[in-house]
Amino acid sequence: MWLIICAVIIILILLVLFYLLRPMYRPTCLLNLRDIHVIITGGSSGIGKELARQLLNEHQARVTILARNQKRLDECQQELAPDNHERLLCLSVDISGSYSNVQKAIEQACQYHGNRPVSILINNAAVFFAKTFDETTADEFEQMVRINYLGAVFCTKACLSSMHQLGSGRIVLISSQAGQIGIYGYTSYCSTKFALKGLAESLQMELARDNIYVTVVYPPDTDTPGLAEENKTKPIETQLINETSGVASAEEVARKIIKSTQRGSFSCWYGINGFLLDCLTSGAQPITNTLELISQCLTVGLARLIIVGLLNTFYTITRKRNSNKNKTN
Repeated sequence: MWLIICAVIIILILLVLFYLLRPMYRPTCLLNLRDIHVIITGGSSGIGKELARQLLNEHQARVTILARNQKRLDECQQELAPDNHERLLCLSVDISGSYSNVQKAIEQACQYHGNRPVSILINNAAVFFAKTFDETTADEFEQMVRINYLGAVFCTKACLSSMHQLGSGRIVLISSQAGQIGIYGYTSYCSTKFALKGLAESLQMELARDNIYVTVVYPPDTDTPGLAEENKTKPIETQLINETSGVASAEEVARKIIKSTQRGSFSCWYGINGFLLDCLTSGAQPITNTLELISQCLTVGLARLIIVGLLNTFYTITRKRNSNKNKTN
């Protein structure tokens, strides 16, 4: 008898939650990507390039890649769409420079794709300096802020009128697991990636009534040319900390990003560490559905204990290294 009463109470609670939380719910059906216009910043290599590949080959979308390096863009054009140039446009533009230049690039892209408005914007462009706070110059901090944060702001602002015209849209902000947890040697990088979540939460509240959904992506270390280059100069403490988690493939990460974007999920995480970090940092972020809310509520306490254990490992690594440095000096 008591089991039946408890079951009824739980069902009633779920129904009340479902009713009260409807304004925050995401779309219930996947977005069809065929022939829609997708813009990817920083798409000439790494995750961005793999996103373009899958969108073109598996979903028959129309893609615009925005990046600075013209040589890489030319290589992308030949590699991704050698016989199908009308579906892929590669434009050289510095998204961290003049906002008017970003606007012109977006307008040019829409015209190229038959005046199709932008359905999806993927803010993927980023730069990275793996240095301690003391070693990072003021110019490097400014460069990171301009590309990693303001670049996303400029592109989003330039694409919004297009999405309003369409009556729907998706805005994707590629953050990082370093946008959820502070890491030694990532002071400049973490701060710009943390900023994207604040932008996303506020922006989603403003755009929800317009059927425009924001997704924040938290990829782990991903096997890309950028990671290989980063590892050459990364502090040894940072390398040891990063070794505590695995490296994902660009193909797997890109596939998860596309699926989350189609669903209109607010948060896109990868792997068990990503799930725990997402539960722990969910805070006041929008929810996708009631099941997501319940899983976060049930997991947050355990996630906190696990993350504290990881943090203890990280602090042990950095203190041992500092101790060894002091002994050699």
